[in-house]
Amino acid sequence: MNGETATEIRFFSLTSRIGRLRYIAYGMGLTLLAIVPFTLAMILWMMSPGIGWPVFAIMEIALLVMTIGFMVRRLHDMDRSGWWSLLVIVPLANLILWLFLVFARGSDGENSYGPPPPPNSTWVIVGAWSLLLIPFLGGILAAIAIPAYQDFVARSQMVEALQIAGAAEKPVAEGYQRDKVWPEDLTRFYNNSESAGKYVDTLAPAKSESGAFGIVATMKSEGVNFNIAGKAMEVWTDDGGNTWHCGPASVNPVEARYLIGSCRETQPSPP
Repeated sequence: MNGETATEIRFFSLTSRIGRLRYIAYGMGLTLLAIVPFTLAMILWMMSPGIGWPVFAIMEIALLVMTIGFMVRRLHDMDRSGWWSLLVIVPLANLILWLFLVFARGSDGENSYGPPPPPNSTWVIVGAWSLLLIPFLGGILAAIAIPAYQDFVARSQMVEALQIAGAAEKPVAEGYQRDKVWPEDLTRFYNNSESAGKYVDTLAPAKSESGAFGIVATMKSEGVNFNIAGKAMEVWTDDGGNTWHCGPASVNPVEARYLIGSCRETQPSPP
């Protein structure tokens, strides 16, 4: 190294240099550290957008800052200005920049940004080679995360069905107790809309000879999760509207696992 003494790595310094393997290893480490908090932030965003999106945005900015920091130090190792790291925000140019950072050699010996980094440790070498595991690990994570996410979306959309059907329970029960007749039509709960809700298509009455009455909420066929598209859940009463139960409808039922816990429990059969 032309007689220069290798420096120690200053992790948070933008004036130091890192080689190819350290750049890859640091990127891998940052990615692995970000998986859990980013997953939690995504869940928080879906459950409470008003709180979740600022948290997610802050984490995105922090990740971008650290990523650019690694790029700046890698560019310094090749005696290039760290300002080139701003190409990361330019489509296509960011890919070319990444390939350059990964495969281009650093300067031999000292350059404009100081002496070369110290030799790579075993952990740096292992971390860099672990890049080869990303497709394998990504496939495993996708196989687990995608179905779980789809189930979460389906359950969150089915909540609307329970809310809309549940909102009709009281006026329907009051009408029955007053007139002793169950309604034949429930479109008056649509608020003059073509559909009952964003995800719910229709509300329909369901009667049985035993006197039980049900309110069937059928999901839309489009614009909803494929697991529940066109499926139906039901709230019903067998005591004149004093007590209501919920669960999958008797016709074209939704799978119970997409309903809230109280609707998945054993309940009397729907009418």
